[in-house]
Amino acid sequence: MIMDDSPVEVEGGTLVVITGASRGIGRAIALAVADAVVAAGSHGDDGAGGPLPSAPSAPLRAVLIARSAESLRETARLVEQRFGDGAGGDAVSVSCHAMDLSDLGALPETLAGILEPLSSERRYDSCWLINNAGSLGPLGPASSLDSMVELRKAVDLNVTSGLWISSQFAKTFLRPSSSSSSASGMASTLVRIVNISSLCAIEAFPTMSIYCAGKAGRDMFHCVLAKEQRSVDDGDSGKGGDAGSKPTATTQHFKVLNYAPGPCDTRMTDALTQCPVLDDDLHDFFQSSKRENKLVMPDDTAKKLVRLLSSDEFQSGAHVDYYDDEQ
Repeated sequence: MIMDDSPVEVEGGTLVVITGASRGIGRAIALAVADAVVAAGSHGDDGAGGPLPSAPSAPLRAVLIARSAESLRETARLVEQRFGDGAGGDAVSVSCHAMDLSDLGALPETLAGILEPLSSERRYDSCWLINNAGSLGPLGPASSLDSMVELRKAVDLNVTSGLWISSQFAKTFLRPSSSSSSASGMASTLVRIVNISSLCAIEAFPTMSIYCAGKAGRDMFHCVLAKEQRSVDDGDSGKGGDAGSKPTATTQHFKVLNYAPGPCDTRMTDALTQCPVLDDDLHDFFQSSKRENKLVMPDDTAKKLVRLLSSDEFQSGAHVDYYDDEQ
């Protein structure tokens, strides 16, 4: 696809919560959001033709979640670096939370401890959740699963945890904040939930049954979440209307996007190229794509996602692929 190289800008105070932010696509999205906020607040140039980083009118609040504390700190460092040495906390505030999202026993309390304080910090212009964390899970023929333990671990992380996080984010930021002067003040905040999806959510790939099932389940959950909130926004409480009708891409308080980032050059793809039980055609595709540098770069797909969020011209509940035409 032809990439749009024009700058992406995200204006105003933005809160972004990113799971799986320690590397790969998650880290790339964190940096793309930072770049967009800097672009919106930059003036002049640095003498080399580039813009001077300056504090935007309101800060970026980035909340990074993943298992590796060390890798999260590196993502945070890179995000802060985007704003330059002089910007400091006036431009960006980053917090890191090292946690295992597959630990369902701890997840409700731990997640509430992150989201609840955020909801009362201040009124942001935009609140984004990038629900990205996930794993491949068991690979091989669907008729040859041999470990309920491994199957449950994959479902816990890829499905149960992901659904819970989106549900709690919606619950937290769709209700009036105690720090807001009124419910209408909270309603002016644009709440966006992005489920990092895959072509595997809508197409079956041999030997990737668990991954495909997880992605399909997540997509449908987020489609339902979008439809429920449209009904609330329309004031019909889910009654009436065509069940198969599509929403219009207008500015709405709450929107959901299922975004498929394309086959990216990440550790997950490296694992597929080395997997001995992967379908032969898939194995050849990933190996040749890696060898011929045809995989999507995380920075490119992250920039497209942030452009989609910035333009806000996607239909709530839509499945958008990196290779789709620009919205």
